Amino acid sequence: MESIITSIINLAKSFDIVIYLVGGSIRDILLNKNNMDLDFVINQDPRAFTEKVASEIGGTFIQLNEIHKTCRIVMQSDYILDFSKMKGDKIEEDLYNRDFTINAMAYDIQNEWPLIVEKIIDPYNGKLDMKNRNIKHLHEGTFKDDPIRMLRAVRFMAQLEYDIDDTTKALIDVNASAIKAIAGERITNELFKILEVSKSYFYLSYMDKYLHLLNKIFPELEEMKEIGECKYHVVDSWTHSIYTVKVVESFIYAKGYFEDHIREAYEKHSAEVIAADRTRLQLIKLGALFHDVGKPSAKKIDANGRVRFRGHEITGAEIIKKYAEELRLSTKEKDILTKYVSLHMLPLVSYKNNDVSSKALYEMFNKMGRETLDILLIALADIIATRKLLNPHEEMAIFKVHIEYIANNYLTRYRTVEDISNIITGNDIIKSLQLQEGVIIGEIMEDIKKAIFFGKIAPTKEAAINYIKEIKNKQKI
Repeated sequence: MESIITSIINLAKSFDIVIYLVGGSIRDILLNKNNMDLDFVINQDPRAFTEKVASEIGGTFIQLNEIHKTCRIVMQSDYILDFSKMKGDKIEEDLYNRDFTINAMAYDIQNEWPLIVEKIIDPYNGKLDMKNRNIKHLHEGTFKDDPIRMLRAVRFMAQLEYDIDDTTKALIDVNASAIKAIAGERITNELFKILEVSKSYFYLSYMDKYLHLLNKIFPELEEMKEIGECKYHVVDSWTHSIYTVKVVESFIYAKGYFEDHIREAYEKHSAEVIAADRTRLQLIKLGALFHDVGKPSAKKIDANGRVRFRGHEITGAEIIKKYAEELRLSTKEKDILTKYVSLHMLPLVSYKNNDVSSKALYEMFNKMGRETLDILLIALADIIATRKLLNPHEEMAIFKVHIEYIANNYLTRYRTVEDISNIITGNDIIKSLQLQEGVIIGEIMEDIKKAIFFGKIAPTKEAAINYIKEIKNKQKI
């Protein structure tokens, strides 16, 4: 960072401009955090200066917004530098238009560098709020100016482990409905940062209980609060769902809960980036939160007066699909979330039927596919979140063993045949067997997968070809 700042300082002198480092950059320096995103404001149109800086330090220039006079430099070292024209005639006016006091500080970089704390411009007591671990808005119009700041307050609360000031909390509550007007991708950006921390369940619950914000994004949660209590549930569906997220997090971040090889598989699998910078683990948490979102629409009372929720996974899948579309998630993310909700009952059905035969497991794995470990985790958390409230002292080892057994079979048997293109391809089959047109290669590939999974043949091309030749001779393909 120091070489970047030095280059900017030298160029600022030649351009005869006033330039400040502002916002989260100052906050993170005070927190001794390495921030790769640096924000600057200058007292004139920043384009010419930014282009010169980009040329000097070897970065790529981008005009972000010509109307609002904002430019960006992207560097190979992963630094991102944003330059904006100062709003107002003084830096204090510019800072007043920001979101929170902890982000409303500035430093004239033409002062001595590295930064001198005493020379930080702090008109709204951001340093004091940092000391008190407090997130506080700047003025009454803070959230009207940009409603996404309400969600951002929770994000900072989660990332920094700060509290939200009571006056700010009250102001969010008043303005909560305005979040509905915000574009889905902006909500996703903040929401997934909250899902990134290790205690997401707490902040999701906080948004609901104290800010009345989450139900404006996900309206079905209000109906979830009205149903769910039955023979197996002592709390409403929403409370159960929050608890399920908590249980998921207690498993995934624990070092000794699963057998080592399963834990390692989960760590690698859940860290997979699915789209943008969003990981599979964040999707798992969202799936756990809404695994029962279909219960209100599926609620039925049978002839004996017993509450039933048959088919809630089907109606829930449609709702989570709608949420994914509203949040502008990728098609892959939408498909994964839909699979979580629609299939989360499969492991429990297997447990109740006491059926972990190879045939039953293969059918289950074929449905769950790449999301097998995810769904097993959600199912385990779902059952434990249910049973622990019914009987806090109940031993849940049996269901855990059941889940681990399925996970072991997936990792050691099915995952090796999930994609058999490294063993044999459709072209290999056509060439080797000289098949006629119209033969469905997909069905033949599926037969080979099953044969390998059930141990009928070795996982080799030669064995697969010989196996298909036998079938061809018998069935006259």
